[in-house]
Amino acid sequence: MSNIDKEWRIEQIATTILYRYFGNISVTQAQEGVCDLIVTYNDGTELRFGVVVKSGSFEKTEHFNALIKRLEQTDLMMEANRLPIIALYVDESTENAKVAFLVGWRFSKPRIYRDFELRNLNEKSANICLQIIKSMDSVIRLLSVDDLNVLKCIVFSRKLSDSRTQQAELLYLRRLSASYRMNEKEVVDERERLERLIKGTPEEEYPKDDLDRMIFEGVKGQFKNAKVRSKLILFSTDLDDIQQYKNVHCHHTTLLVQPDFSKVSTLELYMLEGQEILTVNLDVYVENMFYREAFDSVSFDKVEPLENWMEKMSVWKKMKETMRPISEYFR
Repeated sequence: MSNIDKEWRIEQIATTILYRYFGNISVTQAQEGVCDLIVTYNDGTELRFGVVVKSGSFEKTEHFNALIKRLEQTDLMMEANRLPIIALYVDESTENAKVAFLVGWRFSKPRIYRDFELRNLNEKSANICLQIIKSMDSVIRLLSVDDLNVLKCIVFSRKLSDSRTQQAELLYLRRLSASYRMNEKEVVDERERLERLIKGTPEEEYPKDDLDRMIFEGVKGQFKNAKVRSKLILFSTDLDDIQQYKNVHCHHTTLLVQPDFSKVSTLELYMLEGQEILTVNLDVYVENMFYREAFDSVSFDKVEPLENWMEKMSVWKKMKETMRPISEYFR
């Protein structure tokens, strides 16, 4: 097979994959510019993004660096290149692909993403990829319904051996829904309206359920200075707030929620042996590179009343399904 035939075959597979996972789109060959294909959404949003197609064997650091160098030498301001650009690495044998995000736009200026991270493209990841692509565009766009979230940030700190104080942030996302929604009150007082414009929505108006409560209380049990703040993630620009944590040191930890056995007899303890506990995976971010390991041994525990434990576990598991790490949206 000639090189031209091979490139045509790879583009053909790439087009099939794009239609498979991105739904209501049109895919056309790029007539000029750095991209091989142009994807346009047919849903009235006018969202477009470019695709640089490469074979699966291309996903080597030196090859990717060559692609970045090519982008740096390209006039990205020319009309054909003024759109979000991704790379699609196609495995011809399996007809699967991986995605890397190449070029985004901020204030009408291009930004090349040099610290690439390849993601497998499948049904689950395609929607996340689409939201990231929206955030790479110069147009502010509403995220899809499944990606309307509340960002929960629990801030806490500890004193180090040199008497310095180091801060950490525990971050996670909760998906908005009919049962997990804002509790906004009607504001009629102009002074209060002005105060809200300056200070933002009061924390008590953001949604909070048992899962949020247990996470916060688990942190506060160790760090008395812990405070929580929330933020709505509704638009593509809101994902920019999340990107700042991509290169921040992250400690993966857990919250263990177990029943309170303190008032249970020895006989009842035997009967309750093997009782299931709730495990919640959490991410703690520490920005100061010199003290980034200060929280690496931290994990959290929470004790809850034993009554109706199985019913509560069932509810908590459903709550966990609406929770996701912020790293899903890293570009």
